[in-house]
Amino acid sequence: MALGSVGPSHRPWLILLAGGTAVVLAGQALPLRVGAALWVVVALVALGVATVAITRRDAVHRSGWWALLTGCGLGVASGAIYLIPDPPVLAWVTAIAARHALFVVGLLLLFGVRRARPPGQNILDAAIVSVGLAVVGWTFLVGPSIGNRTPTAAYFGVAIVFTVLDLVTLGCVVRILQGGPSRTPTMSLLAAAGGVVLVADLASATRIAAVGLVGFQPGGIIHLSWQVCGLLLAAATLHPTFGVGYPAPAAAGADQSDVGLPRTRMAIFIATGLIAPAMPVIAVWLAGDIGVATALPTLIGSAVLTGVLLVLLVVKLGQVARLADRRAQYLKVQAATLVVQAGVLHQSMAEQEKLQRQMTHRALHDPLTGLANRALLMERLERMLPTMSDGCGGLLLLDLDGFKDVNDTLGHPAGDDVLVQVADRLHAAIGESGTVARLGGDEFALLLADTGPDLCRHVADRMVEVIRRPYQVADRQVYLAASGGLLLLDRERVDPAEALRDADLALYAAKEAGKNQVVEFSPGMREFRLHYAQLAAGLQVALAGDALTVLYQPIVDLACGRPVALEALLRWRGADGRFVPPGQFIPVAEDIGVVSAIGDQVLRDACAQAARWFDRHQVAVSVNVSGRQLVLPDFADTVLGHLVTAGLPPQALILEITETVLVGPTGPAKDIAYDGLAALRRHGVRIAVDDFGTGYSSLSYLHRLPIDILKIDQTFTGALDSTEEREAALVGAILALGTSLAVPTIAEGVETPRQAALLRAMNCPMAQGYHFARPGTTSEITDYLAGTAPRRAPSVPS
Repeated sequence: MALGSVGPSHRPWLILLAGGTAVVLAGQALPLRVGAALWVVVALVALGVATVAITRRDAVHRSGWWALLTGCGLGVASGAIYLIPDPPVLAWVTAIAARHALFVVGLLLLFGVRRARPPGQNILDAAIVSVGLAVVGWTFLVGPSIGNRTPTAAYFGVAIVFTVLDLVTLGCVVRILQGGPSRTPTMSLLAAAGGVVLVADLASATRIAAVGLVGFQPGGIIHLSWQVCGLLLAAATLHPTFGVGYPAPAAAGADQSDVGLPRTRMAIFIATGLIAPAMPVIAVWLAGDIGVATALPTLIGSAVLTGVLLVLLVVKLGQVARLADRRAQYLKVQAATLVVQAGVLHQSMAEQEKLQRQMTHRALHDPLTGLANRALLMERLERMLPTMSDGCGGLLLLDLDGFKDVNDTLGHPAGDDVLVQVADRLHAAIGESGTVARLGGDEFALLLADTGPDLCRHVADRMVEVIRRPYQVADRQVYLAASGGLLLLDRERVDPAEALRDADLALYAAKEAGKNQVVEFSPGMREFRLHYAQLAAGLQVALAGDALTVLYQPIVDLACGRPVALEALLRWRGADGRFVPPGQFIPVAEDIGVVSAIGDQVLRDACAQAARWFDRHQVAVSVNVSGRQLVLPDFADTVLGHLVTAGLPPQALILEITETVLVGPTGPAKDIAYDGLAALRRHGVRIAVDDFGTGYSSLSYLHRLPIDILKIDQTFTGALDSTEEREAALVGAILALGTSLAVPTIAEGVETPRQAALLRAMNCPMAQGYHFARPGTTSEITDYLAGTAPRRAPSVPS
């Protein structure tokens, strides 16, 4: 804040300073006693204002300000001396000297809390400039005055006291002006006060040197300057910057090596050191022809002051040298610190880069096998497709057949070991010519670049052969097979997701075709999969609505033609009104996991309807059961619950299962199925093997599994119309097998009189087909039974 900037908050100090100065100057024109009284009043007002301001305002440096106020109090006392007639000169000289001394003490105390630089540097810098200015003042003003007359002892005492005080005051003023951030307007007012005192003292010293102490009269410039000094002090206490600009003292041991020497200050020191020794010579030369006695005081004083100045400059140079050494040590330490930090930073960056590489690798690779994952496969496929030529690449998806059994029998750690071995084999077989990826679970993928169609097919077949080799896991040999879907890539394919989907369709076709083989993608697979998706969606809707219906087809006794049972046949009428064949939608129901719900619904409805028919016509009901239902732990309880709810005797229910449910590798699921069927047989429910002869047809399971009825598949029955005796022999062999095991047989698909006649001739007990009756609704079957049943229907064969 500049002294000239005056706002509303600045008016008190400015009014006091301007008004007080005007009153002091006006008192100069009044008689001595009147002027002295006026000066005393002004001094008292200034003292009172300053005292109130210091008391009420916050200041951490009160000791310095109280010293300054004490000096003002002595100023009032020295002003009162003027009222005494012919006062002794030494009395008011002593009062002014004491006031001057307190003024210096107050400034020195203020410097203790106003430090922009280390205190040793501040005092030394101020001392150098002050002594340099003192050399000039002594050489041109004080020294010549002393040399022109013979001074008394009193004169010497006054000169020495005021010279020392002025020298210290000069140093304080210089110190304030060099204060940097601590040079506030308040301190600038104090510097102005010191400057006023210095000018007055210098003028008075010149006069005293010329005429003696008698020239030191009341009302002179020295008294006016001290009045103005008091007003400046009071204005400083009122100024808004009072208490501002006091930085906290540096902590003990704080490093000051960063404090430098400003260029301007260095230039002043150099100029002072060069000019000060030449001042006496210049002064003598300018004075002309003067005697030795006249020039001696000037030369002696200048020499002493110059010596002091040189000593101070030497000390300053030593201080600068130490500062430079500390700065060098500091910079050395900083450089070493930076080197260490640079090393740490380099190491941190290297670790970060390594970590980033690891994270990138983990994001793009399978954690178990280390192969590329789906994301990396898609990324490479996306880069490869736009740049390839026609027929120069392939995408192979592989799925391990039988891997689930490894996890179930040997545990997941063994399964993980097998997956790692498979990954190693595939990577070793493909080398760097392609990308091997694990898509998840037991599904792998191979991306072949720059590979023709024939070579792609050869590589696909070789990968299947590689997987077939046995695996050593936990001291056991494990055998696996693989199904593969191959997609030949060309430049027309630009969508990686579409390419992966088509390869997956080929893989699905390989599994549907019997697994353990590679199937190449064809556009028809996409149409088939679309139809499959439509069936799955429609089946969900049909299950929630009434689109699924149950029809019943009679099973008749060939000997008399009477119905002995009714097979429940599930039918689905699509949205277009046409029936969807069971061979199409049942596999879809198994895939999407709704076949158990559908089968349970059919079983419940069939039992409820059969209870009404059984009471009147003694006919049983035969219901097809899927393998998914048999492996349910509560399947037997569910069936028995439906029988109880419907009121149907257990012997009136036949459950039809396929051969594939009974044979194949054993396991917990197979044990659950066997236990459930055995429990149902113990309650009287009969078990029939449907489509016998088209599956495994293993004779081993016929004597050890819970089977009550064999149903000869319609492919054998239809062959009876042929003239070849071999076809009839096959049917006869199955009938003989059933007879030898005491298991009755039912011939399916009988559609002609010839087939019926031949079956009767071969003693087939029961038959089913269009020749006897087509599947019908519940009402149609009710009418059918009513028209064909005798009073007492034949009992159901057991």
